[in-house]
Amino acid sequence: MVVLFRTAGEVNTESTLKIAIEEALKTDSKKLLIASSRGYSAQKALEMIPEGLRLIVVTHHVGFKEPNFDEFPAELRKRLTEKGHTVHTATHALSSVERAFRRQYGGVHAAEIVADALRLIGQGFKVCVEIALMAADAGLVRCDEWVVACGGSSKGLDTAVVLKPANSSRLFELKIGKILCMPSEYVER
Repeated sequence: MVVLFRTAGEVNTESTLKIAIEEALKTDSKKLLIASSRGYSAQKALEMIPEGLRLIVVTHHVGFKEPNFDEFPAELRKRLTEKGHTVHTATHALSSVERAFRRQYGGVHAAEIVADALRLIGQGFKVCVEIALMAADAGLVRCDEWVVACGGSSKGLDTAVVLKPANSSRLFELKIGKILCMPSEYVER
């Protein structure tokens, strides 16, 4: 059953993590993949993650907000890695260089079309797909294993998906297994 939240955003972080952790424990990979740019979601996940589950945190690339600036807190990165988890800082798989071309020359570019199509389901859904591509490209998840990915609509987490990752050069091989939770404007009353 899909859990539909009445609102998007940070208010759903703990519920999303609870749902995602429960499902990740059922997978063979025992991996939970989450997006966290400023550390709020990563901190919550670190507080909740049980023994036996590997946490992979995917952050914005350095310079996302301003040149040479890493939004993710260094102390939290250290605590996560000391506990055996991974923090992966990388360029967004569904924008990166194309965003620079759009800003400079205008126009529409393929990766941004894919990102917008995924946003039709939800911003957090797009983030789940994107961080799975980024983690696969870094070799942090395998393309033949099911993992649980969590993303959000701005701050915090509000979407969790079971998926089989793909490398970004094989985007269309990524498989969605199940949507666990997400915000929805249509919630049965």
